[in-house]
Amino acid sequence: MSAQRIVDVPTRTLFGLEFADVATVEPVAERLIERADDRDEHWRCVVTPNVDHLVRYQRNPLEADVAHHAGLVLPDGMPIVWASRLLGRPLTSRLTGTDLFAALWRRLVAGAIPGVVIAPRDEVVDRLSAEHPGVRCVVPPMFDVDDAAALDALIDETTQLCTEADARFLFVGVSMPKHHLIAHHLRRRWSGRYTGTPTVLLLGQAPEFAVGLVRRAPDWMQRSGLEWVWRLADDPRRLARRYLVDDPRFVALLWGEWRRTRPGG
Repeated sequence: MSAQRIVDVPTRTLFGLEFADVATVEPVAERLIERADDRDEHWRCVVTPNVDHLVRYQRNPLEADVAHHAGLVLPDGMPIVWASRLLGRPLTSRLTGTDLFAALWRRLVAGAIPGVVIAPRDEVVDRLSAEHPGVRCVVPPMFDVDDAAALDALIDETTQLCTEADARFLFVGVSMPKHHLIAHHLRRRWSGRYTGTPTVLLLGQAPEFAVGLVRRAPDWMQRSGLEWVWRLADDPRRLARRYLVDDPRFVALLWGEWRRTRPGG
């Protein structure tokens, strides 16, 4: 099944994905809001891959399947933008999940648009609820990705909240790989009855950034592709292997993409 595009924006094909190619997230957020009530029979999911995601997709078919069934893909990583230029398919700009959440959240609050957030901790819920009393939130307990019972319980609770709230958007604010796993199981649970289900956005730490519980890297570090250094310094135990061992494999991925798509290749 090919992905049904959620919004009509220009795209560039890179690494097997159709990346949105616009200057900022604002037109994306505006079009998502415009289509908030247009909930048809298609699965509607937004993913925001960075280098870590692209590397993981090469060895994790479930996560890759989630990305390939997404109706909107944002390039959340400067190395992806730089790679697009090297490959002759230049993306205009990096488009982060954090910026998309902020742009959408402003519109949800202003329009009292119903939504559900899967949040990583109670402090996020408190701050989001203070801004938008109509939002519904769930904080899942700590669970292992192999804990089928815990995952089923979370999918049950999330589905119930979305139905009760008549949610237009479901923000999955937990980290990789859990947000892709949640999306995979939601798509399976909702299969055949997507009408009335919300648009699902896999945005990782975006809600924590938005409410000020986690500091983002300075703008100059984001623009220069050094945000990973900031995050590594902030949480070295969790991120050292990702950034220093796993993510350098992106170089081989880029080489393979160049060989595959070069003229006569």
